[in-house]
Amino acid sequence: MKKNFLFTITVLSFFLALNNSVAQTTLEIATNEYNSEQFSKAESTLEAYLSEHSKDPVYLKLLADAKHKQDKFSEAVKLYSKAIKYDRENPILFFNRGAAYVFLEEYKEALSDINIAIKMKPDSAEMYYYKGYCLAELFKYNAAIEAYNKAISLKPDYAAAIYNRGAAKGELNRYEEGMQDFKIALEKEPELVDGQINLALSYLGLKEYEEAIKGFDQVIASRDANLGKAYFYRGEAKYEIGNKEEACLDYQKALNLGYETADVNIKNLCGSNKKSKRRDIDITF
Repeated sequence: MKKNFLFTITVLSFFLALNNSVAQTTLEIATNEYNSEQFSKAESTLEAYLSEHSKDPVYLKLLADAKHKQDKFSEAVKLYSKAIKYDRENPILFFNRGAAYVFLEEYKEALSDINIAIKMKPDSAEMYYYKGYCLAELFKYNAAIEAYNKAISLKPDYAAAIYNRGAAKGELNRYEEGMQDFKIALEKEPELVDGQINLALSYLGLKEYEEAIKGFDQVIASRDANLGKAYFYRGEAKYEIGNKEEACLDYQKALNLGYETADVNIKNLCGSNKKSKRRDIDITF
């Protein structure tokens, strides 16, 4: 009887060791696929394993990350949520789910998750950056600035946080302060997306129209994604200095590029029906 018992333990230990070995191999394979940006392969590898081991938060997180990388944000949220059921002490799970919510534009849910993550990991500049982004999208610009300040205090060269802080200041009409942030951010990261147009918009907000026009000229010369917007606001600056004809040409170019706001100015300023013009300045996040 004793021999049979020992044999049972031995066999059980063997199968446990085998299962652990298979799990480790699966994790290594999937991790290597993920790290080499083969996200679809990693997804397939993990889904095959998780079909029988659905309560492992490590695998659930990696699968969620792989889906996140493929822009499958809703699926990622569900997997992060499932992983959190089995591991509520992992701040990265809450943060990653929050980041997925950001891409789904569900900013309240994202902010809730990110705040939980920050409580567990208060030294993460990236978490404060995402917190600032959510707050700005919820129009809480002063609170967003505080979050960006914290991110920058933890990571002084965080160009994206400095840039977004400048954008939040711009939304509060603090154009000069915002402009300084854009300049600092561009010095640290010259290729920063939208940095140049926001600098030009800040000059426009400060009514420094000639400087604004120079800035929009640079954006137009680069032919980037802000081309239509640059034409529109260069038109605004030209209109302010009395160059209506060139302003209307810029409005038309902006409209031709799909910047529909220009249609209002064309109708109200460039035709016979003249009304007061649009004065909004759309700072780019």
